[in-house]
Amino acid sequence: MAAKAAAWPEGYVVHQGTESPDGHYGIAVPTVGAEDSGTGENVNYLADLKTHQVLGKIACDDYFEGENHFHLRAVWAPDFKWCVVIYNGRYGFSSMAILVPKGSRMTESNIGERIDDSLKAAAGDEGYGSVYFRFAAGRNLLVRALSFTGNPKQNDANTRYARFQGTFDINSGKWTNIDAQRMNLPGPHGDDDVYSEVYTAVGTAYSDVTPDDFSGKGADDIDELMNDVYQGVRAVLPPGRFAKVKKDQIEWLKKRDAISTVDDKCKFAEARIKVLQDLLW
Repeated sequence: MAAKAAAWPEGYVVHQGTESPDGHYGIAVPTVGAEDSGTGENVNYLADLKTHQVLGKIACDDYFEGENHFHLRAVWAPDFKWCVVIYNGRYGFSSMAILVPKGSRMTESNIGERIDDSLKAAAGDEGYGSVYFRFAAGRNLLVRALSFTGNPKQNDANTRYARFQGTFDINSGKWTNIDAQRMNLPGPHGDDDVYSEVYTAVGTAYSDVTPDDFSGKGADDIDELMNDVYQGVRAVLPPGRFAKVKKDQIEWLKKRDAISTVDDKCKFAEARIKVLQDLLW
């Protein structure tokens, strides 16, 4: 849907961390007590920070500055021309949409509903989810999401896990492929802690790492990250495909152990972690 630019609403601020890297756009949210009169909603807007106007109301959800147990973030594409806005509750995402500014207007594509519905169908029940993104050529967004059912504070024997992967084409405003499956996590039956750890490891494997993630980390920390990513890859890839990864990992370990200095071993491991993560995208 499209909306048109309007004057900046009174009592609104740009939510920290939602600005585009070039400073052109951001998400405008109300401060406490500044919600729209008579609606009871805390309406959010995509805003043009250069003209100090709002381009349109975000329909998928709402947020006010400092709201308890609720968070808002925006992930901008490399060209800064569109973003994904994600609303997170206490234990997972609540909703999300793709926002595209177009002059004095914007368009919004709600992608959260399809992801949530797909995860629910795969798991067989409503759950709590985490979502991960990568930007691809041709204005495509790669999406990976995980969910678990039951008590958000304590996994138990009834907890079910699911994963989603899909590609959303910004130009057409449509999903070009979607796959959602229940995850049968490896681990001893009845050991709920093991299942929870593997679920966390899958999330680690989906999360991109940056040089800052390795800054200040010692060999033991990097080895632990490597093990988590490897465990996550093992849980997601089909057995036949993982067999090749396992073989490559054994050969990689031999090469790593032959390296003489700790710093060089760490750099070697950092490169391998990124290779393993790329297997899930």
